[in-house]
Amino acid sequence: MGKRQSRLKTNNRGLHQHYGEGNMSSHGRQLLVHKDAVKYVCPAGGGVALSGGTDQTLVLYDWRNSKLLQRWIGHEREITKVTYSEPLDAAFSASRDKTARMWKTPEGGVGTSQQPVQTFIGHGLIVTGIAVDPGGKKLCTGSRDNFVHLWDIETGDCIKQSGKTRNLVTHVCWSCDQPSVAQTSEDKSVRIWDTRTLQESVVFPKKQYIQSHCDYSQDSNYILTSSNGFNGQGGEVTLWDVRACKLLNEYWGHEETVSACYFLPWKGSVDLIATSSVDGSVKIWEQQTCKCLLSFRFPGSGPLTSIAPYQDGSMVVSSTESGNHMLKLSRLDEGSIVREGIGSY
Repeated sequence: MGKRQSRLKTNNRGLHQHYGEGNMSSHGRQLLVHKDAVKYVCPAGGGVALSGGTDQTLVLYDWRNSKLLQRWIGHEREITKVTYSEPLDAAFSASRDKTARMWKTPEGGVGTSQQPVQTFIGHGLIVTGIAVDPGGKKLCTGSRDNFVHLWDIETGDCIKQSGKTRNLVTHVCWSCDQPSVAQTSEDKSVRIWDTRTLQESVVFPKKQYIQSHCDYSQDSNYILTSSNGFNGQGGEVTLWDVRACKLLNEYWGHEETVSACYFLPWKGSVDLIATSSVDGSVKIWEQQTCKCLLSFRFPGSGPLTSIAPYQDGSMVVSSTESGNHMLKLSRLDEGSIVREGIGSY
């Protein structure tokens, strides 16, 4: 054990030497905060994003001011998902090392830390979903081991766990105002779990393709899910009515797997949806009409992996080849939407 810990520390130092802080080098080259593919990004307050990636690090970044706030190093394999809890002012990460971890900025200020506040151990395979309840008391994780776990954040204890045959979890999302978690799976199902009992309360009709991601609407009446796809087959996004347990709309246009789908918190005359895809594109949709209002790419980005949407219309999009990209959406008088690129890190 001692030798293994020593080897990990040496590896972490080696990784750290290659990291940038998101600003420009003296040669005018962008220094990315991750040295490899970014697997997931989420909002962590206004103008701040939390991201994790193949480089096994978790980064808190103030992208409005181009400032690295914190880097956490400690996972033994790549980070698959991240989430942030405002009540706890804490970051959470899921990983291929079969664990989930909780992180906080250490006393003494920003920098690089290798010590998680809590480590949640219990899954048998890669952890692919992670969500914190709105009150910051409980954590939900899902894994390719077919299980969903509910954890007490303070103690790190597993409170409940439920498994379903072939339920290889791809994502979990906690409702804003209901004791429920939505979950997508490689078995092509979309489930809702009652977090009081961790029993299934709703199972929607199966789709044709693996369901890759999900998001709850602010009022918890609707769920958005995305599908795997390839060569123009599949890759649709689906809007579900939770109360009626039925499919409402489908959004078609991506050529490959849709990696993330979100109800945009940016309010206006119409409700909007944002999606990112392995095909390298981001699309903005009108929720009711299914009309694609805007589609764009980031040159050289490779597949896009996730979106962090903000209430002011800005968003951060993560990629496999060129870090995180920031942009701002604006509405024109005639109802169309345009985007302004802010930069990348």
